[in-house]
Amino acid sequence: MTKPATRAVHGAGAWMARMVLMASVAVVSFSGCSCERPRRPRRADRMGAEVPRVRVKLGRDTRSVAVAVKGPWRLVGREGEIASGKRLDWTQVTAAGGNVVFGRIATVNGPVELAGAGDVPVRVSQAVGGKARRRRYRGTLRISPTHNGAIRLINVLPMEAYLAGVLANELYPSWHVEAYKAQAIVARTYALVDRNARRRYDYDVQDSQGSQVYGGAGTETATAWEAVEATWGVAATYRVAGGKRALLKTYYHSTCGGDTVAAGGVFGGSTPAPLAGGTKCTYCRKSPKYRWPTVVLTKRHVTGALQRSGSASLTQLGPVWRVEVAARTGRSGRAERIRVVDTAGKSVLLRSGYWRILVGASKVPSTWFDIEDRGDRIALTGGRGYGHGVGLCQWGAQYLAAHGKRGEEIVRYYYPGVELARAY
Repeated sequence: MTKPATRAVHGAGAWMARMVLMASVAVVSFSGCSCERPRRPRRADRMGAEVPRVRVKLGRDTRSVAVAVKGPWRLVGREGEIASGKRLDWTQVTAAGGNVVFGRIATVNGPVELAGAGDVPVRVSQAVGGKARRRRYRGTLRISPTHNGAIRLINVLPMEAYLAGVLANELYPSWHVEAYKAQAIVARTYALVDRNARRRYDYDVQDSQGSQVYGGAGTETATAWEAVEATWGVAATYRVAGGKRALLKTYYHSTCGGDTVAAGGVFGGSTPAPLAGGTKCTYCRKSPKYRWPTVVLTKRHVTGALQRSGSASLTQLGPVWRVEVAARTGRSGRAERIRVVDTAGKSVLLRSGYWRILVGASKVPSTWFDIEDRGDRIALTGGRGYGHGVGLCQWGAQYLAAHGKRGEEIVRYYYPGVELARAY
C-alpha cells in the first residue's frame, strides 16, 4: 500500500497468530507516571540498560541477502569475534549445510551477529515479496541458518529505537504530534506484549502487518522521535485479579468507519474491559476508506481461496454456491461470522476476519459490509472502514489530536478504563 496510514490493518496480516485474544502475557509491576512530562532526548546510542531489546524479523526467510556497514563493524559468532574492519562493502550472505556463509570472510556454524560501532546502522539489501528492498537498521543484525537451507534476518535493537522506525510507517508524516504520541504508547505496549509472549522463539515481532510496520532507521522522522521521547517507557495497562496491573494487547487499525468493536467478536477468547465494548467514533470521516465502493468477487475466486487455506474443513469444499453474513457484532453491525455453502449443500462457518484474509485483505478493506449474490459473483456493498476495527482508530486519533486532545487522552478514549504507567 502506498499510504502510510492505510498500512495499519492489524488482524489482516496476522489473523492466524491472533485467533486467541492475548490480553496479557505477564503481570508486572509498573510505576506511576506523568506521561506528558518532557524528557531529556535520548537517541538509540544513548539508551540505558533499562530499555528492553526487541527482536524484529526482517522480511521472509531467504536464500541470499547482501549487507554493508559504512563505518567500523564487527562480526561475532558463538565463539566470539569472527572479523571486524573500518568499513564493510556490500557482502553477499548465504546458507550452506547449516552454516552461514559470510561472503569470502567466513563460513560459520550457527547464527552470527553483525553490528556497526556506536550507532552506525547495518545496511541490508533483500528481496521481499518479489521486490528488491534496501534499508538501514540500528542495533545488531542477527543472521541465522534455517532448517530448510535459508537464512533468517533478525534486527535486535532497543525498544524505543524500534518505535521510531514504526511510527513513521504507521502514520502520515504530516499528522499531529499528539496522534504520534498516542500511537507511540499503543505500539510500545503492543510490542511488549508480543515480546513477553515469544520469549522461547527467535524473534518477537515481524516488520510487516503481521505485527507492526517497521522500516528501520531510514524511515525515522523528527516527529516520530519527539513522540517516542515524550512517552518514553509508557505502556497501557488494566487491572486483573488481585488489583495488579497487566499489559493490554493494544490492537489498533486505520479506520473504524463509525464505531470500534469489541475484541472478542473479532478475535474470540476472553476480552479485557478496555477492549470489551467498542467506542463510538465518527472522527475518521476524512479517511479515504471511511466508505469504500462495492467490491465484486467471483465465486471461483472465493472457492480457490478457501481450498488453498490448508484448513481441512475448507479444502474439502466444492464450488461455492452462496456466501452470506451469518452473524454481526457491535452497534455497527460489522460482520462477525460468514457462512459459505458449496453447490452440494455443504456449509462452513468462518470468522469474518479470517474469511477476509483468505479472499484477500487488499481486496476487502474491512468486515463492515453487506453481501449481495450476483450469480457467479458476490458483491460486498455498503463497505465502511479499514482494518479489523478493534482499539485505536488512527484516523480518529489524528482528528482528536488536531482538535486539542493530548496523546494520553486519545489512548484513554479508545481503550476505556485503561491505566497508563511506565513499564521501564
